[in-house]
Amino acid sequence: MVDAGDSKSPGCISLRVQVSPALPIIGAKKMEEFFKNNNIVSGIRKNKNIITKDHFIIEKKNIYAGKHFLIDFWNSEFDNTVNTLELLLIEASNIAKANILHSHLHRFGEEQGISGVAVLAESHISVHTWPERDYIAFDIFMCGDTYPELALEFLIEKLKPKKKKIKIIKRGKTTID
Repeated sequence: MVDAGDSKSPGCISLRVQVSPALPIIGAKKMEEFFKNNNIVSGIRKNKNIITKDHFIIEKKNIYAGKHFLIDFWNSEFDNTVNTLELLLIEASNIAKANILHSHLHRFGEEQGISGVAVLAESHISVHTWPERDYIAFDIFMCGDTYPELALEFLIEKLKPKKKKIKIIKRGKTTID
């Protein structure tokens, strides 16, 4: 378990930046230069998305807080232990380049389900298991310069669900005119 006091990431400081919906549509390099000159860029992702100082993501004509993955797994290779689940949450967070602030998991009783969360500087990964139904629900929400899709790929690879359902939502999405 990682405690917030042991975290390598600094406290959660958010700089609020308003991006005008009237920004001109320009190429990624010009937009990066514009934001840099106006002190509102914290980075450019490998896929050319721009990350604002308040960790919103600019992708083509859209700006959004982050990607939210709603994940359903059935018939997975999982031993229904807290230790295994915590290691999965930690590794998924690390692979996604997210910073773990704290993790907590709770078992509801012997041979019963587990609920847990890895609280991230960039949001969270939560999980709920129903061993009696051989079902696991994950919730991955990350903002900023992270890679939640890599966390998803890791969970699929490790748990090998026979059936899965995944929904991806871009939270707080608005259009830049």
